[in-house]
Amino acid sequence: MAYFDPSFEHTSGLRESLSAFFTRVFETPFDARQRRLAADVTELRALSDAELAAKGLRREEILFHVFGQRR
Repeated sequence: MAYFDPSFEHTSGLRESLSAFFTRVFETPFDARQRRLAADVTELRALSDAELAAKGLRREEILFHVFGQRR
């Protein structure tokens, strides 16, 4: 059985730049929103519990807060 791991594939900087450019050009509003929500979750998860408490959040409420389903 063969195993392929694309993380070890060597790509040039130009190829990556072009790929990123075309990804953004053809990005749908759904893609942009999904990327923004993922960034928000990552940002909140990086905060300490005290910083979250200052924002009125608990760690287990992060996803509810970001995706708009607060209890």
